[in-house]
Amino acid sequence: MKYFSYLAIMVLLISVAGLCYLQRPDGQAWLTSDEITRQSSDTLARAVKVISETSQKVVESMTADSSSEAIVIYKWQDKQGQWHYSDRPNPDGKSQQMLLDPNDITVVAAEDTAILKGSAKTTNMALTGTASRVYDPVVIKKLFEDAEQVKSALEQRTKALEAAQ
Repeated sequence: MKYFSYLAIMVLLISVAGLCYLQRPDGQAWLTSDEITRQSSDTLARAVKVISETSQKVVESMTADSSSEAIVIYKWQDKQGQWHYSDRPNPDGKSQQMLLDPNDITVVAAEDTAILKGSAKTTNMALTGTASRVYDPVVIKKLFEDAEQVKSALEQRTKALEAAQ
């Protein structure tokens, strides 16, 4: 199989090279390097043109999707007092029709609450410790103090559970 592949590739190369040396009836070669470069540059220019047109169409379609038309939505409250929003009215009762303008929607980044700020800082500080801080005596002392606090909290809960039984 290897020999056959080698033979087929060599025949192909010889036939292409032969086209460069064999002459047509008018005296010119069947295939010239100028013709190859001209055809390849034409093909490349067409490919670039197609890609640029396609990318422009994609950009236009993406910008056209973000239309500034107001969207009609419906709002209603169920028997439990829960509010519902939909693009179709409530099939079981009355709905309030509202207009939603996409240009008026502003997305604000979430902020940490006051409760989570302290725990987030301590968690990040513990997770981002470097290798040199792992053996830091202050960090080890804090680790033991935290472990003692957890141990005492667990003992208190165990006593409370035993007292409840």
